[in-house]
Amino acid sequence: MARDEVYEELRRKLDTYVTSCPEAPEIYEILSLLFTPEEARLACSLAFVERPLGQVARRAGVDEPGASEMLEVMADRGVIFSREKEGERRYRLLPVMPGLFEFPFMRGERNELTESLSALWNAYMPLVGRDFATEGMPMARVLPVQEEVESQPGVLTYEMIYDMIDRARVVGIAHCACRESERRCDAPTEACMVFDDACDFLVERGFARYLTRDEMKARLRELDEAGLVHQVNNSQDKLTLICNCCPCCCHLLRAATEFGNPLAIGASGFVPVVDADVCVGCATCADERCPMGAMTVGEVAAVDEALCIGCGLCATGCPEKALTLRRREGVTEPAATTRDMGLKILGDKGKLEAFIELNTG
Repeated sequence: MARDEVYEELRRKLDTYVTSCPEAPEIYEILSLLFTPEEARLACSLAFVERPLGQVARRAGVDEPGASEMLEVMADRGVIFSREKEGERRYRLLPVMPGLFEFPFMRGERNELTESLSALWNAYMPLVGRDFATEGMPMARVLPVQEEVESQPGVLTYEMIYDMIDRARVVGIAHCACRESERRCDAPTEACMVFDDACDFLVERGFARYLTRDEMKARLRELDEAGLVHQVNNSQDKLTLICNCCPCCCHLLRAATEFGNPLAIGASGFVPVVDADVCVGCATCADERCPMGAMTVGEVAAVDEALCIGCGLCATGCPEKALTLRRREGVTEPAATTRDMGLKILGDKGKLEAFIELNTG
């Protein structure tokens, strides 16, 4: 298989995932930076379900020791996923997001590779961002910090971000790939929160570090004070990530605000309410806290609920405590599980058959 052909085969496999891998000159350059041609050929024997070493080697037509060495090198670079399960080393593909884009930046290092990747991803990400999610099923949803909503009547389990952290097996933190690659602001970069198997992999390979649950909650409050939007996977069952996002670098937020895809993120179940007797019209909410341009200020602040994503930053940043959050009407429920979310999006995009074929063939 020729060099260009192997990268196209790998791109087609990556394109079957929930987050697409559209054809463009930049993605071939990205893949050639992340994988040698030999590594790309071996990666084409992987799927998005974990396969044991022996099966990968047989599919690729190589011996197990050679396959193991190459797969471990790729896993150490964060371009495929690996873990030990039932006494057996297993491997799988990483999608464009979350995975191939994020992992190489998560150490927070600047080098020739990350500099080259930054420029390429900056050009390519609008294509990916325009294909995030489908009608009624965003990939990510916004959550305020728990203190702002826990006293609300009828607050749901999956809206309590600290409680969801408590349910995770392990938790950790890495550098935010969006801010590391874009470098448009001075917001904290160690801000990408990871959980369970992904957390173990990233810590073991040197991309992240473990936190205690209390440390993660404290860090979440610090990031809230810094004006970052908390986005989680759009399912009710468990956390797979918490992205703490700025509107200038974050590709999820920018998909909605710059890349022409308002479906990209799901609003939280809350909107702010202004206490006109307390508001002094300082405009902190509009000028410093709202990432969506949903706040305007005359004599007092006003909220455009159609633009508001319910992040709660206006409320947590108001010096007069003039803003509180209340229940939003008509919010679509998250998927029951991450699997359900993925299957719905794949079905809506017409990619479900190709995805199943890749992972069962």
